[in-house]
Amino acid sequence: MNFVEDVLERFPAARPALVEIDATGERRVWGFGELVARSAGLAGALAARGVGRGDVVMTLVGNRPEWVLSMLACFRIGVVALPCNTQLRSGDLAHRVGVVDPALAIGEEELLGALPDSVPGMDLEEVGAILDEERPQAAPADPVDLSPGDPALIIFTSGTTGPARAAVHSQSYLLGQELQAKHWFGAREGELCWCTAASGWSKSARNAF
Repeated sequence: MNFVEDVLERFPAARPALVEIDATGERRVWGFGELVARSAGLAGALAARGVGRGDVVMTLVGNRPEWVLSMLACFRIGVVALPCNTQLRSGDLAHRVGVVDPALAIGEEELLGALPDSVPGMDLEEVGAILDEERPQAAPADPVDLSPGDPALIIFTSGTTGPARAAVHSQSYLLGQELQAKHWFGAREGELCWCTAASGWSKSARNAF
């Protein structure tokens, strides 16, 4: 099984998948085919950096397409995604690094600077270069055949009553979220869904996404 192959690639390539409104107010609609192709290229870049199945990649990206593409790139090649909220401070990040030992962090440059030196970073400028079709790139990565019990996502608890704890969600969890989307969130065909929660919080990473 593979979330990208089993879910995203079943939609028509031109069908709207994501609506982006940037800081200037410009609106852009991403199709499913573009998300698949761009995330495959990013997955190829991760593989070229030695990141592979079972490794953990931390994201420190706000509500923007690069976060979606990073998550999909991870799911495509069996990398475990660790989305982190951009409000986390150096102590919070050091705790997460100590627990999961990420192979790479993708994020905004100033946020990556708060991480321990042991974590390699890929900032959004580098991600932009990877997504630039005019530049030479690593070969896009093919989807990996994964088992239902393989890890897909790590979400840390809030840490309200003690140190934040890591909760691991399996590949089968991603497909199981269809039930939540239909019967709790109530998403219907053709509707546009908005998530107020910032990327990295549980509500954003494991519900709306």
